[in-house]
Amino acid sequence: AMKAAAPGWGAHPDPPGCGAASGHPVLLLALLGGSPATGDCGPPPAMAHSRPSSSSNSFPVGSRVTFTCAGGARRIPGRPDTAECLPGDIWSRLPEPCGRSCAVPTRLRFAALSKEDETRNFFPMGTNVSYVCRPGYENTSESSPSSTCLQNLTWSQPAELCRSECFCSPHTPQESNWRGWEIFSGFGELHGFSLVCFRYRLVGNNFIRCQLTGNEVGWSKLPTCELITCPPPPPISHGRHDGEGVGIFVYNSTVTYSCDPEFQLLGNGSIHCRSRDKASGVWSGASLFFILYYFLLLLLLFINFVYNFTCNSSYRICYILYNI
Repeated sequence: AMKAAAPGWGAHPDPPGCGAASGHPVLLLALLGGSPATGDCGPPPAMAHSRPSSSSNSFPVGSRVTFTCAGGARRIPGRPDTAECLPGDIWSRLPEPCGRSCAVPTRLRFAALSKEDETRNFFPMGTNVSYVCRPGYENTSESSPSSTCLQNLTWSQPAELCRSECFCSPHTPQESNWRGWEIFSGFGELHGFSLVCFRYRLVGNNFIRCQLTGNEVGWSKLPTCELITCPPPPPISHGRHDGEGVGIFVYNSTVTYSCDPEFQLLGNGSIHCRSRDKASGVWSGASLFFILYYFLLLLLLFINFVYNFTCNSSYRICYILYNI
C-alpha cells in the first residue's frame, strides 16, 4: 500500500527556479551602463588662466560656457574659448584659451620688428623676437638686435647694434636772402642748428635738423630772414619828411621832418623804424609839434583878441592858431 504523502508534498512538482525572462529589459540595462542617466554636466573644467562665464555646478546637455582671461592673461591666438556639455555628462575638450604673455615688444628708435614678429600678438615667457635696422641705420655686427620675454613678463633690453647713417655735412646757409646766425646744437642724428635773424624777421622753423626723408639724408628746410618794414611815415601839417618817394622803410631806418617857412620844429624831428615783436615794424621817436615861428607874439595877440572881442588885421593869424 502506498504511504500517504505528507501534506504539501506527494506529487508536488519540483520547486520553482530562476530562469531568464524576455531579453528586452536586460538589453536596455546594458545600453545604459547599468544605471539611469542624469542628463547634466557638472562644473566646467578648471583652468589656470581662464575663468568660465557661469559659476553654476549643473549644466544640461547642450549648454555652452565661454571662458575669459583672468589675472592679466592674454588670449592665445587660434584657440577656441567655448566648451559644450555633451551627452554622457561630459564637457567637450577645450585647451586653455588664455596664457601669460609679454606686451607688444618695445619700439626702438633705431630698429623695427621683423616682419614675422610684427604679425604676432601673443608672446609667452621665453619668446624671442628679432629686429631689423631702420632705413638710415646700418648694422654694426653680424647679429640682429633681439629681445626676450622674461619671467616677469617684461622684455630684455636689445643691444643697440644699428648705427645712424644720418651724418649731414657741416651746414652753412648759402641762400642770398638768408641773413642770420647759426647756433650749433648737436651731432649725428641730433645734429642741428638753431637759427637767429639779426634785424630781420624769421619766417619758418627756427631750427634745422639732419633728418632722413625717404631714403635720402639731408638737412630740413632752411627758414628765411625777411626784412622788417615800417609803414610810410605819417604826414604832418606845414611840414614834410625826407623819406618822400622811398618805397620801403626797413628796420632801423630814420626819417627826419622839416617845417615849412615861418614854422619851427619843436623837439626831435627824427623818427626811427623799430620792432617790438621782431616781426613787424613801428615808428618811434619824439612827437612833432609845429607852431608859428613867432608863437609868443601871436599868443599875446590872441589874448588881446579874447579880451577885446576883435581880431582886426590879425584875424587870419588867430584862425591859424585856432586850427593848430
